[in-house]
Amino acid sequence: MSQYPPEVEAFHAALKRLNGIEEVDTGLQSLEQLGPDTYSLPGELGDLPHALLRRTNGGLANEAWANTEITLTRDETGWLTLEFLAWWVRDQSRGGELIQMRPMALPPKGFDVQLGRTLKFIIDHIAICPDDPTPMLQLLNSGAEDLSLMINLYAKVLGPLVRPDKQEK
Repeated sequence: MSQYPPEVEAFHAALKRLNGIEEVDTGLQSLEQLGPDTYSLPGELGDLPHALLRRTNGGLANEAWANTEITLTRDETGWLTLEFLAWWVRDQSRGGELIQMRPMALPPKGFDVQLGRTLKFIIDHIAICPDDPTPMLQLLNSGAEDLSLMINLYAKVLGPLVRPDKQEK
């Protein structure tokens, strides 16, 4: 049984239709309580959408953040998948969605060399969720539908980027 609500699963399924996707994981967090003093903290808070939060000196009232981490294959398929997703996110943002895509990586060396092993991309969705996560879940479900539509629309161009077992009927 899935640990995610159906709307999140739908978004993951749409992403996983692309061959360059290795792993997908989504978290949901309130941004309201996060101020500038939390931006430099390590661990989970080190992965915050810092620029987004700096625009208002912290999270807004009832502001929620869904962060979908994507690990790509380290080959041409992953690179082309990244380009397609970058376009899709930009198109969503231009259409008015509060969405962005950003890279995330660890330093080149910690205890061991990490360079080339930690790169992920994060798709951030932002929504105002006054009492429950429903607005965010609706946003993720809408994103799943639109991403699947775009994969279908550009299937001939995407060619082998679309998993054969994940073709829409």
